[in-house]
Amino acid sequence: MKKKLVAIILVLALSLGLTACAGGSTTPEKVELPQYKVGVILYNLSNDWALNIMKSIEYLGSNLNVTFDYAVGGTDPEQTITAAQNFGAAGIDGIINLHPGMIMPTLIEICEQYEMYIVTSNDPANAHPEYGTFSKSKFFAGEVWEDDFAMAYTIAEDMIKTHGAKTFALTGFPFGLADQMDKRLNGAKKAIEDNGATLLAEGLSFDKASAAANIVSQYPDIDAIFSSVESISTVYQPLVNAGLGDKVLLNCYDPGEGALEAMEEGVVNYAVEGTLADSMIAFVLLYNAMSGNRMTDADGNAASIEMEYVLAKSHEDFVNIQKYITGDSAPFTIDELKPFIKVLNKDAKLEGLTEFAQGFSLESVMARHGG
Repeated sequence: MKKKLVAIILVLALSLGLTACAGGSTTPEKVELPQYKVGVILYNLSNDWALNIMKSIEYLGSNLNVTFDYAVGGTDPEQTITAAQNFGAAGIDGIINLHPGMIMPTLIEICEQYEMYIVTSNDPANAHPEYGTFSKSKFFAGEVWEDDFAMAYTIAEDMIKTHGAKTFALTGFPFGLADQMDKRLNGAKKAIEDNGATLLAEGLSFDKASAAANIVSQYPDIDAIFSSVESISTVYQPLVNAGLGDKVLLNCYDPGEGALEAMEEGVVNYAVEGTLADSMIAFVLLYNAMSGNRMTDADGNAASIEMEYVLAKSHEDFVNIQKYITGDSAPFTIDELKPFIKVLNKDAKLEGLTEFAQGFSLESVMARHGG
């Protein structure tokens, strides 16, 4: 039934002569589209990071007849597998998985069983040793990811070169949980090593707040703490309580509630944002796959699109990030993405979507949206 609906839509689209250009789609406002339901797996369903992603993809879904269901997963592989199985049993058409970790072959098997498509976002799937195999599965719609090693290296190096940091500690989840987190930690460690600084402690734990408190207690004279995750709810308060808020350099990924104030106070010095942008690009890949237009490279491998994070190194930068690429201000409009949706533009190609996605930056969004 799904294929029949898609075929009808394609005929309709072609008969209407729908076209699009890089500057925006000329698709009519009202086009009869098939109805899809998408499941989204996130590690949290209530923090600002998750809510911003939900708002962004729901905005796209409201324009494309797509509804969403959500499940928690990511930090617990079994929980993620259960979420995918539950989505399949519920008749979900596709999954956006924000934390593929090292269980993608299992998730692909579940999707093949239920004829359900899956796309990954935020955390790359390509580090898995079986990527070359499952990348060709018709139910793998692709991945959208960032170079976490490079971004972490940039942050730690700037702490050293710009602010003179000589001693460091790491905080975040333990190694081995997800390739994304490991790359962040390894990127920071490499920058510390390359620039002659010293790593005093690795406070890596699922209880990140206690680990951060221990670091502050044991090393009150430390210069910088590099966090591989969100740090407002974990590292911020121990630093403030110890009177070190404006003395120890700190970064934050996926900044949420309290981050703006923390940057204004000088407690947080670097904020990394952008995962809702790659989630929107991942949604486009998934939508194309669900509608029978899976985007692949010349060898039949699923799309793999690398994007760049947005790095705020000042309160002013973060104000603009919050204004232009979070919450109600989605980094992409539906009209900007229509040219890359095959049922709305028969000329949509992976190369065009990749080029557009890789042009993402705070400056490009502000230019496009009147900043």
